[in-house]
Amino acid sequence: MEKLVQATMVNQKNNMAIIRNIEIQIRQMAKKIAEGQSGQILANTTTNPKEHCNKIITKSDKKNRRGRW
Repeated sequence: MEKLVQATMVNQKNNMAIIRNIEIQIRQMAKKIAEGQSGQILANTTTNPKEHCNKIITKSDKKNRRGRW
């Protein structure tokens, strides 16, 4: 029984440390968002390697052509 109590206490301490780390990460993310300029995209974007797109085919386009998916 005492081993169970000790294991539970260790798990609780580990969980508390994990929660603290998550709280720190959330604060850091909130700070970065607050510092960002409004209207600015916060993701890393890359240009299309083909430099343009000729056509986009959607599922509905395929269904209309074939009558099924």
